[in-house]
Amino acid sequence: MNRRPILWGVLIGLVSAALLAPWTGSALGRLAKARAGLASAIAVTKVPASDTAVLKPDLTMAGVDATAAIRGRVERLAHGGGVLVETVLPTAAPAPLVMVQLRVSGPEKAVLALADAIERDRPLLRFRSWRVEAAEGGGVRLSGVLVGALR
Repeated sequence: MNRRPILWGVLIGLVSAALLAPWTGSALGRLAKARAGLASAIAVTKVPASDTAVLKPDLTMAGVDATAAIRGRVERLAHGGGVLVETVLPTAAPAPLVMVQLRVSGPEKAVLALADAIERDRPLLRFRSWRVEAAEGGGVRLSGVLVGALR
């Protein structure tokens, strides 16, 4: 094999790289600026630290025993509507939140009214997930996970 074509190829490659160096340098500079801008935008939109409030204080529950407070609220509302509270069990949740598994049964209108009253009342509680299914005796059973925020 002849070395002359290989040397010409290497020489043409080096000359091309030298001629394209200014455009390559400016492209790399613009890329670095874009990456820095992206990093600063991400830093600005970071998730708030755990010591910052998730909700206004009047919408949150006192952190003494939130599960008992939720249980008392659900039982009070259920008793007024004629709904049976089957289970209220605490569930693991991230720091400023409290989650409770709930299972109630009774007449359809009363169970739906209970779910509505739970979400409308203060302090704020929302169903993370829920399911309504037919129960024995012509009623319905609501099972779901309630989420609330602690102070």
